[in-house]
Amino acid sequence: MSEYEARIKTKFGELIIHFNDKADLEKKLSQVTEFTTTIEKGIGPILVKEPEKVVPEFADIYMTEPDGSIKLLKYPNKKTDLLRLVAFLSPTPLNPIQLKQITGVNKPLDYMGNNFVRNTDGTYSLTSEGKAEVANRIIPSLRAHKPLK
Repeated sequence: MSEYEARIKTKFGELIIHFNDKADLEKKLSQVTEFTTTIEKGIGPILVKEPEKVVPEFADIYMTEPDGSIKLLKYPNKKTDLLRLVAFLSPTPLNPIQLKQITGVNKPLDYMGNNFVRNTDGTYSLTSEGKAEVANRIIPSLRAHKPLK
């Protein structure tokens, strides 16, 4: 019997991995991609995917689409701020294609600046300074604007 258990939420449900030590865990994690590919090929069309949940604190700023992608309800004026906001609200790092789809910004990499970190898988995340910028400046400025009548 395994000594440890890791529970990992995936897009198709919870994956439970039993392991005895770090080496055992690394070995089992290396197989996860193969398993998920097999599951998606076999039953992908009938998988029930849980929609991403909106963080209640930011429900006035965005909502999620049925596919889990972000839909903004309020938009900053600057493209850089728009990209920061989306990266902040996304539960997972986003690649340039996803950033363009969500924001409508062509060539998002041209506007990302130093508040973004490129991850090894080609996705981008915000730095702690970028997160602070969104939380302390961008979101308060969006909430300060009154809708036009």
